[in-house]
This record gives sequence, C-alpha cells and structure tokens, in this order.
Amino acid sequence: MTSEFEDQLIAKTAGYIKAKKIEQAVQSANDLVDVDPADAIVWYLSGKTKYLSGQYDEALSALSKSASIKSDVPEVWLAIGYTLIALRRYDESKQYLEYAKDVQPANAQPPAALCVLHVILGQQNEARHYLQQAMALDPGVTLSILSNFNEQFIASSPAVDATAKAAIAKMVGSLRG
Repeated sequence: MTSEFEDQLIAKTAGYIKAKKIEQAVQSANDLVDVDPADAIVWYLSGKTKYLSGQYDEALSALSKSASIKSDVPEVWLAIGYTLIALRRYDESKQYLEYAKDVQPANAQPPAALCVLHVILGQQNEARHYLQQAMALDPGVTLSILSNFNEQFIASSPAVDATAKAAIAKMVGSLRG
C-alpha cells in the first residue's frame, strides 16, 4: 500500500515521462526507490525511466527487482523484453515477450516487439506473422512500436545488418501509407 507522498512521487515521475523530461523522471524514480524499496511499482518506474535514458543494464536490474517482488505484472515482463532487445540479448528477449503476449493476448505491444525481434534475427516469415497479429489488435500501437525501435536502435545499429534495416524501414513505410 502506498502512502500519499509516494502516490505524489509516482504521479510526478509519470508526468516527467509523459513530458519527455527523462533526467527528472530518473531522479524522481530514484527518490521513489529510496522511499519504498519493497514496492514493485517503484522498481518498474525506475526501470522504465532508466530504459528511456538509455541505461539498459540498470533498467534490467530495476525491472528484475520489480518482477521478483511481484511476478504477475505483464507490463514488467514486456519492459524486460524491450530492455533485452536493447541489450542485444535476443534469445532471452523472445521468452519474455512471448510470456507477455500469452498473458495479454489483446495487447498489440508484445507481437509488435516480437516482429521487430524477428526482423533483427533475419526471420522474415516469423516477423510477418507477428506483424499481422499486432496489426489485427491495434495498428496505431504497432506503428508506434516499429517506428520507435527503428529510430532508436535499428537504423543506427552497426549490429543490425542492412537487410534487416531495410525490412523494418519498409514495414514502417508501408504502415504509414
């Protein structure tokens, strides 16, 4: 159970995230961890802010702490999957994203992320399969996920080959119409 002060810090952190004031969000999340280190939501927010700031190892640590406190929150598993993609730990990422997809079958984010993952791995048939699933659930969310991954990781990554880069750029372009 959170206190009123903690609720205010959570709202403040969420506001910073929404306003894309990531440095302030990270600091606010760190303050939350100091206030209540036994709260899974606090660790989830800490992980999310660290992910957004590009601190992927720290994000994974915070998200793992959240999952160890409360293991039945699919958003945490999804965030771990995203973080593992950013860390190029693709096999592990797939497991977390598949779990998130299984427990939230109406959420377009896990299949969209799995689409991206399979593009990176050069598995075009699997990528198309997950793209179709995600688009059937929510085309807007799907486009957002694909665009964000393309802009933040794929287009500029020397670890992703040119074929995968072209495939994801083509997907994003075709979805934008």
